[in-house]
Parts: sequence; structure tokens; C-alpha cells
Amino acid sequence: MIQAVGAVFLRFARAALRHGSPQQREPGVGRMIALRRIALLGLAAVVACGGFVGADGAVAGASSDKPEPPARLLLLSVPGLTWTDLQEHDLPAIESLLADAALADLAPRGVDATSTPGAAYLTISAGSRAIGEPLVDGQQLALADQSAGSTARDIFHRRTGTEPDGEYVSLAWPTLERLNKSQPYDAVLGLLATTLEDKGLGAEGIGNADGTDTMTPSFERQVGLAVVDEVGVIPAGEFDSDLLVDDPAAPFGKRLDADQVVDRFKDAWEAPDHHQRGLVVVEASDLARTMRYRDRVDSTRYAQLWSDALRSTDELIADLLAEVDTSRDAVLLAAPYNLPGDRDLTVVGLRAPHQESGYLRSASTQRSGFLTLVDIAPTILDQLDVSRPAKMEGRPAEVVPSGSDLPARVDRLVTLNAASRFRERMLFPTTLAVVLLLAVVCGLAAVLIARGSSERARGVVRLLALIDLAALPMSYLARMFPLEERGAGFYWAFVVLGAIVAAVAATGVANRLGKTRMAVIAVLILMLGVLLGDVMTGSRLSLSAAFGYSPTGNSRLYGISNYSFGQVAAASCLLAAMVAAKGGRYRLAAVGLLTGVLVVIGAPLWGSDVGGILAFTPTILVFALLVWERQIRLRHVVVALVTTGVAVGAFGLLDLARPAEERGHLGRLFERVGNEGLEPLTSIMRRKLLANIGVSTTSFWVAAIPIAVAFLVFLWRYPSHPLGWVRAQIPTLRAGLIAVAIAAMLGSMVNDSGAIVGGVTLMVVAASLVFLTLEPGIAPPPPTVVDNGAEPDSDVEPVGVGL
Repeated sequence: MIQAVGAVFLRFARAALRHGSPQQREPGVGRMIALRRIALLGLAAVVACGGFVGADGAVAGASSDKPEPPARLLLLSVPGLTWTDLQEHDLPAIESLLADAALADLAPRGVDATSTPGAAYLTISAGSRAIGEPLVDGQQLALADQSAGSTARDIFHRRTGTEPDGEYVSLAWPTLERLNKSQPYDAVLGLLATTLEDKGLGAEGIGNADGTDTMTPSFERQVGLAVVDEVGVIPAGEFDSDLLVDDPAAPFGKRLDADQVVDRFKDAWEAPDHHQRGLVVVEASDLARTMRYRDRVDSTRYAQLWSDALRSTDELIADLLAEVDTSRDAVLLAAPYNLPGDRDLTVVGLRAPHQESGYLRSASTQRSGFLTLVDIAPTILDQLDVSRPAKMEGRPAEVVPSGSDLPARVDRLVTLNAASRFRERMLFPTTLAVVLLLAVVCGLAAVLIARGSSERARGVVRLLALIDLAALPMSYLARMFPLEERGAGFYWAFVVLGAIVAAVAATGVANRLGKTRMAVIAVLILMLGVLLGDVMTGSRLSLSAAFGYSPTGNSRLYGISNYSFGQVAAASCLLAAMVAAKGGRYRLAAVGLLTGVLVVIGAPLWGSDVGGILAFTPTILVFALLVWERQIRLRHVVVALVTTGVAVGAFGLLDLARPAEERGHLGRLFERVGNEGLEPLTSIMRRKLLANIGVSTTSFWVAAIPIAVAFLVFLWRYPSHPLGWVRAQIPTLRAGLIAVAIAAMLGSMVNDSGAIVGGVTLMVVAASLVFLTLEPGIAPPPPTVVDNGAEPDSDVEPVGVGL
């Protein structure tokens, strides 16, 4: 169907180019009208294709052969369990389960970087990012339970107006719904259980993490939220205190009664009203209770309590798995949340009939060995052969076969987590070093321009500017080594020494050639080459790089990061300006360079950066107009907007044409728009705006903006007109600088990293201008003040003053 729509689009496009009134066929006018028609037809094709996307997120007509689905699925919730725990503790039952499973690092995040228990289980229930309220979200009570003189049934009915027809209710349901409606994620709480119920399948939960050292009752039964339906009712399960026994040595003096849990599981697993298939969630609540006890004991005692909880959990899992027929049933083991503030990735593993061992991935992560919490619900539905509702943000896990044994795979997952945590530790200090060095070189350059200096002094500052620029690609190249093993010392040595070597080598070669400017060109090419080459070969360097992305800090793990976009946009625009300065056909080559960069930024197989497409497409058009010395008029703005829409549509259609399990976030957005209308688009825009504001007020990259702007103003306004002197050497520099400004402004607006994009972009520009303004023969002598306050005439008139 997509091909048919594309053929119709091309037919109308050709007609638009051939036909029209005599006025329309005049040079320029006819071309403009034809371009507008093509653009509008392209947008129409995008909308039309959206309508052919089925509710399950697949293009209509697509089909796949799948083996017989499992009869039932057991979700074992093991809060806080990491792959390091499997290395450090003897857990035979869990190891036996995972030996034949597909594994991954799980990013246990919902709305926030780390989830609370309530937020984690609500995210599972919705298949989308959700938020909880720790004070009340554990209140899953049986209908007859008493609270404040009323039964839970009566309280729930009072609060919701709904007469419950299940065994348990979530008393905090109105609060939880209100909280999540205020979030820009469109989470439908309880969607998992409702979807299963609509298909005649059961969903039950078992667990109780109650425990307190005070006289006030504490309900910690958040696991029930994983199987709650859309009205706040839990059809079946067991969350009462009957599951607990007193144990003075255990956290809060309570622990699970394993026999009671297993008996209740047997009843749920074999219940005839499951219609032979369904979902049962069992929480290893002793782990949850122990994590809550963490702030009451010292580290030594906590380690002992955690070891005890792991041992009892492993024994419980062994008893549960004895009731599971692995030839027809699936088991999903996952740790949906971690200790408060702990950003370690957690365990997830899937064992199902007819499935090979290996790693898990999803369309959400696009990487083998990584899943996100929103993928849990779609994976459950996929295993039970139930179509994923369009409202679910996550995507089902896929298996990537691997011949490695369990220890080798666990080692890899531990390493991936360590690399991610290392990136989180290096992000701020690397940013701080780059921005502070920028401030130093800009300040020194201003002093040298104002007071005059020797060529040696200017050379030193030029070299420092190149080192600052080269540090950015070096921070990516450092990922060629296992930094999490070699440590921060090796990282800093590689980045600093690598940047110095690159800057010195570029300067030396340029000086021998007698072309000083080649040094900054070489460093900008290095920056562009590393980033574009990396994204075209799988973004291996970007994963867990300081200015790349990591599963502990980012929701997207593929394509070009926002940090990388800022560098690519600035480097490519500056290089294009220098190429176009040669005139003639070089102007076309410069535009071709930028167009090639746009393709890499937007292609689903490579950059897959929607914000980059939105920001860089009009950047190219403005650059082309300025290079050909055209005035920017309203019609050009309209064409830029329409062309940007066409570019987004074209890249979106390419993504939509890929298999559903391979689509990036643009293709998935097209799916949702096709199913739900414009609501997903407006939600994403709101989400990005909120994230934009939050990041823009917390990242140190924001400090690069006033530093760069102040230096640019100095170059523009200083009496000797240093920027004008550079423009005399590079006539198209104005086009490049304006293009960079547009990329920085739009990139900051449309990306969820906010002013970080602008900070990175302007840092590259400012450091490059430090080099250019201090080139030999560029910087004029400082103005000399005479007695009457007037400046003496200069033999050389500055050219092209200002931007």
C-alpha cells in the first residue's frame, strides 16, 4: 500500500512540474508553485500512509509465521536484582532458569530516571511511562478489608463511583489517574489487564511487601498495580498479610511464607477460568522489603540482609518453577525497580517454548542486550499472542540468538551496565573541562586582539582552541577501549593527549603546507568524520560515550544524540562556508555536503533524529540562499517550512516501511498518528517542551552560550572589526554563521535536550572563530587612541563588517 501511495504521489508530482498557466511556467515562478504542490502532496502521502497502519502497529497486509504461543506466562518480579548479584551470589534456581533464556539489561525507568515501586508496576500495567505516589500507591486491599471504619469496597465506590467486581481494589486510583493525566505520556493505567480480559485471559498478582517500624499501618502492595484494570479493580490475586510470617531477624520483622505463596500460585496457575492461558505475577516481596530497610542499617548489615533475601527468593523461585511446564509455558523474570537513587540497570530474562537462548532487544532500544520497562507489557502480550494496543508506548522484546553460555552473557551485561554508569560519571566533568577551556581561549583571544601580540602568543591560543575542539571527537574515540575497566585516569589521558596530538599534528601539517587554516579544517573534519562514521556503522562509539547516550540516562539508545547533533551541525556549516568561499561549483558542493549530512541525520538506519531533521532542513535552505546572495523573503520561509515537513514525511515513510520490530521513534510516531490521530504528536511536543525546560536549567553546557555569544559580540563590535577581517578572507562565512545560529536555535527548541544543543553548537563556532581571528595576516593591529580621541586612518579598510 505504501508503494501504491508513493506511485500516486510521483504521478501528481510530475504533473505539477509539467502543467500550469503561462505565468506559472515562467522561470522561478513555475518552479516555486511546483515545489509547493510536491510538498503538499508529500504531506498528504504521509497522512494517507498513516491510515494504513493497523492497530497493532504493523502495516496492513503484513504477516509473520509464529510458533504456537505459550499456554500461560509467569512474571517473576525480583526488585533490585542486578547481573552483578548473579555473579556474587549462588542462586541455582535463577541461574537454571536464565541459562536457557534470552537476557538483557533492563532500564527500570518510567517518567523519572529511576522508578518507585508504584511507578514501576503502573508502567508495566500501561505499557507506557507512568508515575506513582509512594504515600498511597501501595493500598491494594481486599473488598472486605476495613480502613477508617469502612470497607475497601465502600471507600472505592465513594471515591470512584464504580461498584467493584473483582477481589481487590486500588484505593488510590483517582489520585494515580490524576497524577498521570498531568504527565505528557498518555499512559492508560491498567491497559495490560484490560487487554488480556478482553481476550478472555486472566491476570492475577501475588505478593505483599508490607512492613513498618511505626505504629501506623503500612501497605506496600504495589505489585497489585501490575494487574489492575482500567477502573482500578484487581480481578484476582493475593496481597493480604496471610502471605507473611513473623521473623524477628528479617527486615521489619516480616518475611514471605513461601508455602502460602506457592499454594496460592498453584490455585492461580491451574484455575479453570483462565481459559487455558493467562498471566500470573509473583513478586519476591522479601527483596522489596529489604530495599526499604536499607536506610535503617549500616552497609555491612544490609549486605547480609540482602544476601539472605536473595537466598530465600531463589528457593521460592525453585518451588514456583516446579509447577511450570516449560514445554508450553513462558517465564519472564524482571527487576522492575531498584534502590532509590540507584541507577544500575537490572535483570530481565525471558524463557519460552521454542525459543533460543541469547539476548533481548526491542524496537524501543534497537540494541541487543537492552530493554526498557515500557517493553514488559508488550512482551507479555506478544508471548500470549495478543495484539499490542496502539496506546502502549513500548514494543515487544525480540530474541537475538547467541552461542555464549550464561556466565559469558552475564559478564557482557555487567560490562554494559558498568560502561553506562561510567558515562554518567564522566558527563559533567568532561562538559566542565570543555566549557572552561572555551572561556579561557575566548578570553585570551579577546586580550590578544585588543592589545596586540606576537605570532607565538597567537599560535599558543590557536592551539588551545584546536585542543578544545578535538577533545569532543576524542571523547567518542575513547569508547574503543573498556573505560569502565581502565578507569577515569585512562579516559582523561586518552582524551587530553589525543586532543593535543590531533591539534599539534593538524597545526604542523598546515604550517608545512603554508596554509594555516587547514588546521582548523582538519579538526572539524575529524569531528564530523568520527560522528557520521560512527552513526553509519551502528553508533558503537556513541553508546556510553560522555556526549553520546546511555540506558541509565537516556530513553533512546540509537542514532545521533543531541550532543552529537550540535557538533555535526556546527562543523558541517563551518566547513560548507569554507568550501563555498571558493565560488562557482564549490557553492553547489557546499550545499551537497550539508544535504549529505541531513541524509545521515535523518535516515532510519543511521541518525534517526527527528529533531535534527526539523532543525537542519531549514538550515540548509537558508545557507543556500545566502551563499547565492538572495534576500530571504516570506515565500522562502514558507518553502522552508513545507520542505521540512516533506523531509520529515519522507524519512518517516522510510521508517514506516521497515518491519515493525525495527522501526525507530519516527516510524512509531507515524503508527500512533495513523491509529490515534494527532494526540500522540501533541503529547510528544508537550513532553519535549517540559524536558527542554528542565534540562536547559540544569546542564553546564548552558554556560557555553553566554561565553560564545559574548565573544561573537566582541568580534563584531570591537573597533578593529576582527570578524570583518575574517569575512574578507572567507566571504561566505556569514552564510555559515547564520546557518549555525538557525541550527542551534531550532535544535534547542525541538529537541528534549534544550539549550544543550545550542551550547554545544556555539562552543564549536566560538572555538573555531578564536582560531580564525588569530590567523597570521587576519587580526589587524589594535586601534591607537590619539590626543583628540579620534583613530588614525588605516591603510586597509576592513571588509564586510558585522554578520
